[in-house]
Formats: sequence, structure tokens, C-alpha cells
Amino acid sequence: SPVIKAIRSTIATDGVLGLWRGTVPSLIRNAPGTSLYFYFLNHTKHLCLALEHRISGDSSRTKLSSMSNMAVGASSRAMAGFLLMPGTLLKVHYESSLYKYAGIMGAVNEIWRSGGARGFFVGAIPTAIRDAPYAGLYMLMYEAIKAKEREYALKRSVDLAETTVTMVAGVMAGLSASYLTQPFDLVKTRMQLRPAEYPTVRYSFAKILREESFVGFFRGISLRVLRKGIQASLVFTLYEWVVRSNTKSQSTAETSTKLKA
Repeated sequence: SPVIKAIRSTIATDGVLGLWRGTVPSLIRNAPGTSLYFYFLNHTKHLCLALEHRISGDSSRTKLSSMSNMAVGASSRAMAGFLLMPGTLLKVHYESSLYKYAGIMGAVNEIWRSGGARGFFVGAIPTAIRDAPYAGLYMLMYEAIKAKEREYALKRSVDLAETTVTMVAGVMAGLSASYLTQPFDLVKTRMQLRPAEYPTVRYSFAKILREESFVGFFRGISLRVLRKGIQASLVFTLYEWVVRSNTKSQSTAETSTKLKA
């Protein structure tokens, strides 16, 4: 299979450690990127919920509507993605076999030399076009799948752990959203790796469709879907656990304060 061939080729060229090529730039990109995303997500959720309360006049609502979930996910990812765009570009370049950099600073210096500050934002538009729909669709499906799981458990009188609910919803939503946004991911990667061949979004789409047909947009889909599905499930399960733990701690503290008073 293409995946096995890629693994063998990487090991033959760079050794076993080549499979971990780009780990440092990935950490530089993903650690602050995930933190920023959930920061924006948490705040936009509260803003949208407050807006829905004002529009509907029902302040007892605790869940966002489907459209609000989609808007919250898309806007949060777009903001975080733009701020971390230099890290994304560095990660893509460092992982690719097209570039051979002498360390992180070597990559930074080379990107700056060839494109200046703008060089760190190559592919920003297709990245936003990919990230915003992906996150929006993910949040929409994630919340919908969680609701269906709870509904099913209630009907069947099944004691379903919250961690199970979030992990299953995370995997299913991640797989689905990844498939739907794969063409944008491919265009983004091509523009960042070979900007001379793929200068604009429209030209890139037309070139891939002309030379590789519609199937060409889904090259490498298996690896992306597998990574995104597992990653999204783990990250959102941890996020939900932290939120629940924080809410529980605040509730316990408030109860303790009331009893002392």
C-alpha cells in the first residue's frame, strides 16, 4: 500500500528516526495552537450562548444551536490558525523531503531569506479555507453525535461513561470532517511546499483537477483521516474532562463557602 511504501522509503532514506522528522516544529505549532484554539472556543461559546439567550429570551438554555456550534468551531479555528501560520509553514517544510534544513533556525532563516515576513504566510488562505470548514463541521457533528449517544443510552438504560461519549463522538466527527475537507488540505500543502508551481488557490485546484482528476484531491487521505480522527478524539476528551473537573471544583467551592457563611 502507499502508506507502507512511504514508511519504507523514509526509513531507507533517513533511518527509523526519519519517521519522527518534524517533531519539534510540530510541537512548536500544535502546543500553542491547541491552547489558542480552546481559548477562543471557550470564549466564543459563552458569547454565542449569551447572544442566543438575548435573541430567544430563554436564559435557561445551556446548549448552543447547531448553527452556533458550527460558527464557534469555524471562527475559533480560523483565528488560531492565522496566528500560528508561521509554525504551520515551518512544520510542513520541515517534514517534507523537498527541504533539507540545518535545524529549526536554519529553516526559519531560509524561509525569511526567500520570502521575507510574507514567506511565513504562504498558503494562509487555503489553510483558513480548510481549517474553518473542518472545525465548523467537526463541532456540528461532535455535538450532534454526543446528543445521539446520550439519547440512545437513555432509551436503552445503558450507563455510558462521559469519556466514552466524547471519544466516540470525537473519532466519528474527526473522520467525517477530514474526508470532507481533504481537497483543501491537499491544495494548502502543495502551495506551501511548491509555491512556484501552485501560486494561487484557484490555479492549484484547476491544476490538480486537470492533471490528476478528482481522485487526486484525496491523495494521502488515509494518513490524514487516521491522524485527525485519533487526535481530535483525544484532545476533545481531555478538554471536556478539564471543563467538567473545573466546573465540579467551582461548584464544591461555592457550596463550601455557603456552608461556612
